[in-house]
Amino acid sequence: MSEKSTLLACLRAESLKSRHAAPVRLAVAMALPMPLLGAMPVHGYQSFSAWNYWYSLFLPVALSLVVACVAQADARLRMRPLLGLGVPLGRAWWAKALWCLALLALSNLVVLAVYLVGSAFTAQGVTMAGTLTMLACAGVNTVTAAWMIPAGLLLTARLGMLAGIFVPLAVQLVGGFAWSVVPLPQLFPPSASMVIPTSFIPVLPSGEPLAADAVLGGALAASGALTVAGLVVCAVAFVALTAAAAAWFSRSEER
Repeated sequence: MSEKSTLLACLRAESLKSRHAAPVRLAVAMALPMPLLGAMPVHGYQSFSAWNYWYSLFLPVALSLVVACVAQADARLRMRPLLGLGVPLGRAWWAKALWCLALLALSNLVVLAVYLVGSAFTAQGVTMAGTLTMLACAGVNTVTAAWMIPAGLLLTARLGMLAGIFVPLAVQLVGGFAWSVVPLPQLFPPSASMVIPTSFIPVLPSGEPLAADAVLGGALAASGALTVAGLVVCAVAFVALTAAAAAWFSRSEER
């Protein structure tokens, strides 16, 4: 069996385990409250503060819970389901991380969908430019939070579910809200998740509308090179952490 088909088989196994279980339900349910409360326009204009509350607070909590549930499903059985697949353990670990990434993307697409429905009731209606901008922001929210996935999986496997939930969550929340004291927040994934979305949707890292501080908002939105570099750093962090965790898992279970 080729590497690609093996990885797809592992992904299929992960999706079957989670299809009717907590991870998928959490990914959808946790994404709904904020956009449902804030996506509908007022006086013809849509506020993006609720989207900010989603990616600054609700997304880290939801992702921590989803990742811990996915990891705990196997950790509770001492990884026997993974060992029984008969595939390289590192590849099975990658499948687990990619499945969590897919659930993270699903959550952000739910937020996007609710905001798109709300935009239909704005003064300008649904536009191609607005749709692409919000789609880009959903992608940014996925990439900047992705580092939490391998961290949560590894901590849950090694130290238990509580560590897998609260350690990445604490790092993300502290790093996110401390963005203003980080010299280049776009290059530090927890802080990047707070500042990079301002390049795509009109909301400050504080959740205020962009007009509340046009100087700060303009500076963040104009730093295109740092935005691209930050997204690359976040993607590399996900790949590097996942590869390191997969290597550890392969060695620890083969001994």
